[in-house]
Amino acid sequence: MFKPPFTLAGLLGAGLLASGAAGAAERARVSLPPPPDPLSCSLLATPAGGVVGGEGIKTVTAAIVPTNGTNVAYCQVDILYGTSPEQNINVRVGLPLNSLDGGVGGVQGAWNGRTQGIGGGGCSGSLSVQPPVNAGYVGSGNDTGHVGGSCEAGVNPDGTYNLLFINDFIRNGMKQQILLSKAVAKTYYARRPSYNYWNGCSTGGRQGYVLAQELAQELDGVLANAPAMYWTRFQTAQMWGQIVMKDLVGAPIAAAKLAQATASAVAACDANDGVADGVIDEPRACTFSAAANICGSATAPAENCLTSTEAQAIDMIWDGPRNPGGDRIWFGLDRGTNIGSLNGTTPFALGTTQFRWNTADPNFDWRTVNIAGYADIAQQGSQNIADVTDTFGNLDAFRRSGGKLLTFVGANDNLIMPQGVLHYYRQMARRYAGGQTGSFGAVQDFFRLFRGPGVGHCSGGPGPQPQNLFGALVNWVENGVVPETIPAAITANGVTRNRPLCLYPKTALYDGVGDPNSAASFSCGGNLETTEEVCDSVLVKYKDEVDGPLDYRAGGTSRLSCRR
Repeated sequence: MFKPPFTLAGLLGAGLLASGAAGAAERARVSLPPPPDPLSCSLLATPAGGVVGGEGIKTVTAAIVPTNGTNVAYCQVDILYGTSPEQNINVRVGLPLNSLDGGVGGVQGAWNGRTQGIGGGGCSGSLSVQPPVNAGYVGSGNDTGHVGGSCEAGVNPDGTYNLLFINDFIRNGMKQQILLSKAVAKTYYARRPSYNYWNGCSTGGRQGYVLAQELAQELDGVLANAPAMYWTRFQTAQMWGQIVMKDLVGAPIAAAKLAQATASAVAACDANDGVADGVIDEPRACTFSAAANICGSATAPAENCLTSTEAQAIDMIWDGPRNPGGDRIWFGLDRGTNIGSLNGTTPFALGTTQFRWNTADPNFDWRTVNIAGYADIAQQGSQNIADVTDTFGNLDAFRRSGGKLLTFVGANDNLIMPQGVLHYYRQMARRYAGGQTGSFGAVQDFFRLFRGPGVGHCSGGPGPQPQNLFGALVNWVENGVVPETIPAAITANGVTRNRPLCLYPKTALYDGVGDPNSAASFSCGGNLETTEEVCDSVLVKYKDEVDGPLDYRAGGTSRLSCRR
């Protein structure tokens, strides 16, 4: 803890400060140093800016970016960070102009007194700081220490791990982004930020979880949507469908057949929630089998029917990867999801890369893996590299610091398997409920999860899209307005549907009489965490995927509950 070099009692005791009326003249001679003044943008790249010469700082540039259309002018600071010749993380900070540089309208110049870190996507970072700057925030981003969206460099040619590359991508990049952006803001405006936020989806969501777990006291609010948090496990699972199709069908299933199977599942389960709107409210409760689409059956569609092996493959994709003993390793793509995103003509690039990370073999060919061998590849990944990449720590320090974490996930996320997010939320709920299964009140005090039926990865899909999630986070942090629902809307064919997105594990319940396109016709209720759904999602023990026991505790439940 910081302690001033002199205390009031010490100064009085030393006779340096007088007391009483007789000491008034003496006290007048004692003057504290004046508060620092803001610094012009051009000086941030000089020793006066306080960044140059700091530990790990290699280069700093600073210049005002002029107004461009609707984009406001701002001070852009680019910092190259690295504690070794091999480490090179680029951090960009965008600062609304302070009073010295002509900024007006904020708490200091054009600044609203807040910072907002922006997350990346896929295997890439982001240096796009203009959007938060336009809103008055100090915006920041980083490139995760590498250029481009490939993660192939995570394994060296000699079969060793490039841990610098991996750690810069997983954690170091955004940690330096947060620390440096706050330091630069303090220097430029001569005052500390009042509030500090993170805003990211997918990789940016995973980054938000890492920051909440490992840099807990630096942020007041974290918006971490569709978090790619169990990186090794879900990236490995992204290849499950490709392996299943290769083994059973001999080639990828035609895109039109995959789309028809999804449409048939939606048609079968759409009205389970009382509203026919082209969306499955709870995909886990939908038991539609692709066998209904086998050519020649009474239920087969007129076009794009399936062979029996194609139907078997699609059912296995929906179910997700299991080991030879039949135990679940990870989650599948829920019914209603666009399964062609991962199971098209060519595999998703990050999935094939992950198999090389799992095996530490830069030349590993995923096509050598069969259905029975998937569990071994998953186990190699969890034993070799998942402790470095997978974001599954607790939130104890973040909770103690008073931080707020808000997450949205689409129920039909086509890239990260949304049940992985529910898996983590269930664990944290049990942790902060003192080990009690199914109790979410304690975790919701600081960590709130909202789920969007029919919504894809970060956005998209036929479901109503969430509105102003970041605004809800700010209102929670600064005004204590706890988000109970998130408004969602989508317009198609001239009709706008409005729905409330409910705090998990509740869902939106239709009143049965009102306009199904009006949010007023729905209320939040029910419980999506049924014993059946929770117990069905229990995974085989981490790092023992081939033949380990089921891990009920990690699944946020207990063996006794599931036996009952």
